[in-house]
Amino acid sequence: MRSKLIAAAASVVAFAVPATAMASGSTPSSAGSGGNGQAQQSAQWAETLQSAQSQAYAKQNAVNSNAPVNVAGGNIAGGENSANQTASNGADSSAGNNASTSQSNSQTQSDPSSCQMGCGGNGQAQLAEQAAQTEQEAISKAKAEQNAVNTNAPVNVAGGDVSGGNNSANQTASNGAGSSSSNNASTSQSDSQSQSDSSSCQMGCGGNGQAQLSYQAALTAQDAYSKAYADQNAVNANVPVNIAGGDVSGGSNSANQTAENGAGSSSGNNASTSQSNSQSQSDPSSCQMGCGGNGQAQLSYQAALTEQEACSKASANQNAVNANVPVNIAGGDVSGGSNSANQTASNGAGSSSSNNASTSQSGEQSQSS
Repeated sequence: MRSKLIAAAASVVAFAVPATAMASGSTPSSAGSGGNGQAQQSAQWAETLQSAQSQAYAKQNAVNSNAPVNVAGGNIAGGENSANQTASNGADSSAGNNASTSQSNSQTQSDPSSCQMGCGGNGQAQLAEQAAQTEQEAISKAKAEQNAVNTNAPVNVAGGDVSGGNNSANQTASNGAGSSSSNNASTSQSDSQSQSDSSSCQMGCGGNGQAQLSYQAALTAQDAYSKAYADQNAVNANVPVNIAGGDVSGGSNSANQTAENGAGSSSGNNASTSQSNSQSQSDPSSCQMGCGGNGQAQLSYQAALTEQEACSKASANQNAVNANVPVNIAGGDVSGGSNSANQTASNGAGSSSSNNASTSQSGEQSQSS
C-alpha cells in the first residue's frame, strides 16, 4: 500500500497540470514604483476505484407428501387427515461500495499598499497540491442448499374393521443463507491560503517576500469479504400405521415438526479521512522610508494512509430427522389413544466482522509582522 501512495504522488506530478494565475498588484503607486509579483499554483488529483461483486445461490429438492392408504378385508371408515407441509429455501447476497472524495483549495493574495514613491514590488507565491486515491472492493456470496422431505402418510390395513381417527401434521423445513459486504469511504481535503500586505510605506520601501507551500495526500484501501453457507437435509415424518386382524379404532395423532437452518455473514469497512490546512500571512508594517522587505515562508505537508480488511464467514450444516410414527398392530381390538409430538431442530451460524477507521489531520499556520 505504501508503494501505491508513492505512485499516487508520482501520478500527481505526472498527470496534474497546475493552473498558474499571475496577477499584478493593484497598488495605487504614484511614481517609480516596482510592480508586485503574485503567483498561485494549484494541482488536484483524485482517483476512485470501486468493485462490487454479489452472488446468491439457492438449490432445493423438496418432497411434500400426504398419501393416506386404506386396505381392508373388512370395512374401513376413514377419519380426517390434515397436513400442512412447507419447505422454503432462500439465499440473499448484497455487496455495495460508497465512495466520496472532495477536494477544495482556496488561495487569496492581496496587496493594498499605499506606497507613494520608489517602492519595490512585493513578492507573493502560493503552491498547493492535493492527491486522493480510494480503492474499494466488496465481495459477497451466499449459498443455501436444502433437501427436505415432509411426509404425512397414515396407512390402514385391516382383516376386520378400521375406524380411522383424526391425524394432523404441521411440518416445516426452512433453509436460508444471507451475506452482506459493504465499503463506505469518504475522503475530504481542504486547503486555504491567504496573504496580505497592507503596508503604509511612504518612500523607497523594499518589497515583502511571502511564500506558502502546501501538499496533501490521502490513500484509502478497503477490502470486505463476506460468505455464508447453509446446508440442510431435513426429514419430517408423521406416519401412523394401523394393522389389525380385528378392529382398530384410531385415535387422534398430531405432530408439529420444524427443522430450521440458517447462516448469516456480514463484513463492513467504514473509513473516513479528513485533511485540512490553513495558512495565513500578514504584513501590516507602518514603515515610513527605506525599509527592507519582510520574508515569510510557510510549508505544510500532510499524508494519510488507511488500510482496512474485514473477512466474515458463516457456515451452518444440518442433517435433522423429526419422526412421529405411531404403529398399531393387533390380532384383536386396538383403540388408539391421542398422540402428540412437538419436535424442533434448529441450526444457526452468525459471523460479523467490521473495521472502522477515522483519520483526521489539521495544520494551521499563521505569520504576522
